[in-house]
Amino acid sequence: MIGKARAAIMTAPKEDLKIVEYPLPVVEKGCILVRITCCTICGSDLHTWMGRRQSPVPVILGHEIVGKIVELGEGVEHDTGDRPLKVGDRITWTIMDNCAKCFLCREKGMMMKCRHLRKYGHDSCAEPPHLMGGFAEYCYITPGTCVIKVPDNLSDEEAAPANCALSTVAAGWEALGLQPFENIMIQGAGALGFYAAALAKHYGCKRIIVTDILDHRLALIRRFGATDTINVRGMQEQDIVGAVRDLTGGFGVDAAMEVAGLPSLIPTGLRCLRIGGRYVEIGSAFAGANFAFDASEFVFRQLTMKGIHNYDARHLQMGVDLLSLTRDIFPFREIVMGKVGLDDINEGMRLAESGEAVRVAIFP
Repeated sequence: MIGKARAAIMTAPKEDLKIVEYPLPVVEKGCILVRITCCTICGSDLHTWMGRRQSPVPVILGHEIVGKIVELGEGVEHDTGDRPLKVGDRITWTIMDNCAKCFLCREKGMMMKCRHLRKYGHDSCAEPPHLMGGFAEYCYITPGTCVIKVPDNLSDEEAAPANCALSTVAAGWEALGLQPFENIMIQGAGALGFYAAALAKHYGCKRIIVTDILDHRLALIRRFGATDTINVRGMQEQDIVGAVRDLTGGFGVDAAMEVAGLPSLIPTGLRCLRIGGRYVEIGSAFAGANFAFDASEFVFRQLTMKGIHNYDARHLQMGVDLLSLTRDIFPFREIVMGKVGLDDINEGMRLAESGEAVRVAIFP
C-alpha cells in the first residue's frame, strides 16, 4: 500500500508532541495494517510524557487502540478467538508483541515479560515500520500480537481502554482469585478503578469499597458497582482502616487493589485487609515508588501481595466480553470525558494530565 500517515511523536519529556508524516509500510507475512479510529490516553502515556518513566525517543505514544483493518498480511485469517478477519473489521490488540518461544513465554506463561518484547506506544519510532503507537492515523501490527475483533455493539470509545486499563485489572482480580460474596477494596477511582468495580460486581462481590479524594469520581463509580465510597482526603490511616472494618463486620476486606498510582496508599491498603487477605499492586508502574511496611504483618496476619504489570491475551478477551455483555448495566461510555483530533493532541494530553477527565480519546 502506497501512502503516508500522520503521527504525533514525543521527542523529549514535558515538551509538546509534534505532528510528522511516515510512509505506510509494506504489509509483510503475519502482519496487519490498521487505520486507527480511536486511541485513549492511558496513565502510562502521561508518566512517559511527564518524564516519570524512561522511554526511547522519538516515540509514538498510545496503546489503548481500536482501528479498522486496511490490509491483512499473508497467513492472517482469524483473530485470537478464531473469528474470521477481513478488511474493514474493527479490531483491538494486546499492548505487546511476544515471541511465544522464549523461556518466559513458553515455560512460565508470561507473554507480557517476553525476552524479545515489543510494546505499542513504548518503543522508538525512529526506524521502519515507524507506526507502532496509537497517536497516529495508522498502526502496523506485527505477528506476535494477539488480535481481537470488536463486537458491533461497542463504540470505539467504549472498546479502546479495554486493551490496557480493563485487561490489567482483569489480570489483577484473577491473580487474587476473586470469589463471589467477597468484600473488596479499590484504592483509586480512575479508569482502572471503574473497571475494577464493574468486574467485582460482575464476579458477585458483596461489599465493593472505593477510596479516592474526588467526590465527582466517587459519585460516578457507584454506577459501576461500588457499594461504598470513602473520600479519604485529610483522613488519618487509622480512620480509613476503621471505616473499612466497620463496613466488613470488623474483619477487613478479603482483597484489595491499588490503582491510583500512589505508593503511599499501599500500607493503608494492606492494613485494611482481614487476616489472610490478598493485595494486588497495579498503579505504581514507575521507578522510585517506595513505601515502608512492617514485614512482620505479612507473617502474623498471613497476608499475600502480588504485583501485576500488563496482562495475557485471555484478559483482553475477558475485557471485551465484559464490555459487550454489560454495556447496558454499566455506563462505560462515560469513562471517556474528553475527545480531541490528532491536531489537538497536546490539548488532550494536558486535559488528561489535569485529572479532570477519567479518559481522553483521540480520533485521528
